[in-house]
Amino acid sequence: MFSERIFSDVRTTDDFVALPAQDTSNKATYSYAVVNEGSEPAIAQLEIGPNGFDYAVDAEEVVQGGSTAVVVPARFQRYTRLRLKSMHEGKPTRIAVYYQAQRIK
Repeated sequence: MFSERIFSDVRTTDDFVALPAQDTSNKATYSYAVVNEGSEPAIAQLEIGPNGFDYAVDAEEVVQGGSTAVVVPARFQRYTRLRLKSMHEGKPTRIAVYYQAQRIK
């Protein structure tokens, strides 16, 4: 079964801002498509954690202005979240994020 959450019009800042965590415990596969709708580059960090409070960085991508990157976890934990920030201080950009998953049957 397919599921999706869309986070539109996310504005980056000079500090990492986390999107809501996803419970990925029953997902066979999942990924985050990060669409940089602005002109400035952004950093997308995928974090995983066992309890919804403690997280470790699992993957990181630089998403250039006007491009799309797909961030996929390398390891498994129950919770997953994406954090975003501007790559260059004082130069924000606008991001749309598509979290897509397939559930275990």
